[in-house]
Amino acid sequence: MNAPRFIVVGVDGSGASVGALYWAAEAASASGSELLVVSAWLHDPLLDDLSIGRTVGEARKAHLAELDALIARVVKNVPVSSVRSAVPEGDAAATLIDQSRHAALLVVGSHGKGMVREALTGSVGKACLRRASCPVTVIPPRALAPASRLGRKIAKNTGG
Repeated sequence: MNAPRFIVVGVDGSGASVGALYWAAEAASASGSELLVVSAWLHDPLLDDLSIGRTVGEARKAHLAELDALIARVVKNVPVSSVRSAVPEGDAAATLIDQSRHAALLVVGSHGKGMVREALTGSVGKACLRRASCPVTVIPPRALAPASRLGRKIAKNTGG
């Protein structure tokens, strides 16, 4: 018996990760795969808006609620058979690599924050490309431009 097929997508709330979520949902719908939406986080009550004044458990619940709201907004018009969400605590790249160990595909958005946007891939995307045990798709920022087909579909489905 074959293991169920699933696609993992990393989401951090950025525009690039929203594009990755939408692209992954479309891919899951087309292939009949389950979609696993992962948002890694680190509890930092001094820097993280969802952690301020909260215990780790409360912050995790708030992070999961925010992720689930984003998923509902982005995936609302995509007929995905099953969507799960996870908010494991830890380094984003290591978490995505671990969560996608048995996946059919790992999808991440590219939006690096330094050194010419980490040469257009981003440090998490680069780490996933190097170390993931499944195929990796990186959704580039230019795909989110309003003039692109993907950009128009994302704007239509997210109200943006």
